[in-house]
Amino acid sequence: MMLRNVLILETSTESGSVAVACDGALTAELSFTSRDPATGVRTEALAPAVAACLAQASMSPRELSTVICGAGPGGFTSLRSAAALAKGLCSALHIPLYAVSSLEVLAWSANVNDGTFVAALPAGRNEWFFADVMSEAQRASLVGEAGLIGDTDLHARSASLHASLIGPGLEIDTIPRASAVVLRLEEIEAGRAVALDSWEPVYGRLAEAQVKWEAVHGRPLSAL
Repeated sequence: MMLRNVLILETSTESGSVAVACDGALTAELSFTSRDPATGVRTEALAPAVAACLAQASMSPRELSTVICGAGPGGFTSLRSAAALAKGLCSALHIPLYAVSSLEVLAWSANVNDGTFVAALPAGRNEWFFADVMSEAQRASLVGEAGLIGDTDLHARSASLHASLIGPGLEIDTIPRASAVVLRLEEIEAGRAVALDSWEPVYGRLAEAQVKWEAVHGRPLSAL
């Protein structure tokens, strides 16, 4: 049975997006940035975007039957904010939460033909989060595990695989878009919903604040 009223959140990059689907069809979508375009100061744009997208779809939060959240890797603060909002909604409404790799959402957003690709998202420090992608019958899927790679090695990898690069500023220049998830709702529903009390996004690396704390204190933060 197709997921009925679905809210989709994707925040792995600073250009996030929200979508609402009803009975398998996209009914509303909205993009936003997590930083003020003039000052560069971080803004709390996700919750207002969700409210606006639901209003655009003429749907109240109580009508939602499912939430799907981009699971990273990507920006720590933006992923954590989306996860908190998604878990809060699902807990309050007693509805399931599904998680999907943001690199897979990126591959779906590219709408590529058949072939081999490498999906990549900026990780800072001249590095990228990446995963290999295979597309057959114009349905892209991740192959193997996601990883972290330097810029030079990323381009060398794509050359060795004879693969096009998918990602912001790359050969196929795109970002993960929540609306791209709508065409894959059936296979997402076929998987398992996540456990609300334990699920967290895949950040891809430790937060800067944790790295600095551990450097100062000489021990892992988790050891406390």
